[in-house]
Amino acid sequence: MTRVGLRVHELAKSLSMSSHRVLARLSELGVPARSPSSLVDSATATRVKESFGQYDVATEAGATTPRQSTWNAGAVKPSTHPDTLRNLQRLKEAFPVVEDHQVILARFGSQFLYSVTGRVPKFDDCGFALVRFSQAIENAFGLTREVFFFYSPHKDLQIRTFRAAKNALIGLQREVTPDMMFLWAPDKRLREKLDDWSSGNFLAIPLELSDDGDPIAFIKLLRDYVFKRDLFYETTPVRGDRFFGRRQLLQSLRDDIRNQRVAGLFGLRKAGKTSVLSELAQNLSGPETIFILRDLESLPSPPDDPVPILLQDLIDDLRGELRQRELSTQDLSRLAGHAGISDFKRAFQATLRKLARSDIKVVLMLDEIEYLTPSDRIDVSEGDMTSVAQLLGTLRSLVQENYNFTFLLSGLTSAIIESGRLYGRPNPLFSWAKANFLAPFERHEADDLARSVGQKMGITIQEGALEALFDATGGHAFLYRHLASSVVNELPVDTFHREIKKPLVLRTINTWRRQVAGNMREMLDHVRRYYPDESYLLQILMEEPESFAVVADDVPLALGHLISLGLVQEVDNSYELTPVLQLL
Repeated sequence: MTRVGLRVHELAKSLSMSSHRVLARLSELGVPARSPSSLVDSATATRVKESFGQYDVATEAGATTPRQSTWNAGAVKPSTHPDTLRNLQRLKEAFPVVEDHQVILARFGSQFLYSVTGRVPKFDDCGFALVRFSQAIENAFGLTREVFFFYSPHKDLQIRTFRAAKNALIGLQREVTPDMMFLWAPDKRLREKLDDWSSGNFLAIPLELSDDGDPIAFIKLLRDYVFKRDLFYETTPVRGDRFFGRRQLLQSLRDDIRNQRVAGLFGLRKAGKTSVLSELAQNLSGPETIFILRDLESLPSPPDDPVPILLQDLIDDLRGELRQRELSTQDLSRLAGHAGISDFKRAFQATLRKLARSDIKVVLMLDEIEYLTPSDRIDVSEGDMTSVAQLLGTLRSLVQENYNFTFLLSGLTSAIIESGRLYGRPNPLFSWAKANFLAPFERHEADDLARSVGQKMGITIQEGALEALFDATGGHAFLYRHLASSVVNELPVDTFHREIKKPLVLRTINTWRRQVAGNMREMLDHVRRYYPDESYLLQILMEEPESFAVVADDVPLALGHLISLGLVQEVDNSYELTPVLQLL
């Protein structure tokens, strides 16, 4: 007898997941299946695939949208708690359209689970609710938490109302989707306004549904907005849910701060150093810790003296943080407009001692530190710029004299803590500060980033595609995101199943290489400017690879830097350029 359908284990293999997970889904769908060898018919297999976001099956069958019943998989049970029902009724009375939305969502196995009316600060006429979507919808659109629905009565919606909605979302004491909300208002320009006010990292979807009776209109609305996002492309530091990997490094830096050890974080440009600092500050920030992050790129570089401007910036930043916390700024405010290093130390010392009474710690982060040591413009060891060494010595002294202060350095070059002399003086950080290098992502970190970010855009990524993304970029954070972004831009948005496969990545690479060529030249020029020995080694490896090992033996520190920075790798007892430099 010819069997009709698939075994559970065959279905699981086609979905690239475990049989146990498929059996659990079959149970949710009310289909009896006892073991991986159980047989399921073709219609059931299609329902399972669709429930996991495998909508290509429906497309091949001639449907442009999976049928309504598909979206009920993993339906959420409606709440029966009296308080929940009472609050939802109040929201309906204030906004009758909520009744329509509840009916539409219920068709897709989704429910209102929390409602608030009249408690939005300065916008008492507004209300909001939290909705939990069915598992089928969550799987298709990368959602894992409740989603925020905001209701406004304003016919001319203003951006201040939009900001109030975002603040209400941020202030919720619940695990809510942090980067998305639905918003309803009787404003004819609602879609136009929300499209303008949304950013790449926050999506506001207008609750505008067609009147043609299409039961899938809501799903299409969600698709049109979620799929048009490109969450891989980042131009600013990332943190929170957008931060991936680096867990061991973050833990090491957290320990350094807690134990008052001064640390340096070094890596290539756009490798993610500022993101690490931002994530670190977010993790440790609180009433008892003040973080000051100062980017040094805007300062004059030696031989011009950057210290006077840097001191004034630090004073202003510290005063601003203290005022925000309603703490005394008296000692810092006494400093004249051109305070010297010794004046700064005395005022900061007095401030730290007052903060110590309340167990408040100050952590200073100096980013782009290489601008204090431009080796192509001045002799870093013996040049005439003693103020830089004096300032670092002052910061070291403040750490040693105050239990509630420490600082971190971040940038490309580690010379500022590895050189025995600094501008004609013994380097105060030599053999005292700890160096950490920010290497490219490891394969599992890159895979986690790709899968997690892709899921939020309704994208699945095949194993071969993950391998191709990593091999082409070497795991360099900026390059990896940039290539993934380029691939995403090749995907259609008018479908319910988007998948990145290896051939698509390979087809995109050549065009992408031309796009990032300028970034790569700038990155290498930066290395040449601040790492002269390392730059010489790179030139040897590019032009005379057979001589590299002999030359590198004479400068082991430089070789170590190239490996730590992810520019050179050791393969079978020899050295070769990593994919980062192979792009040149």
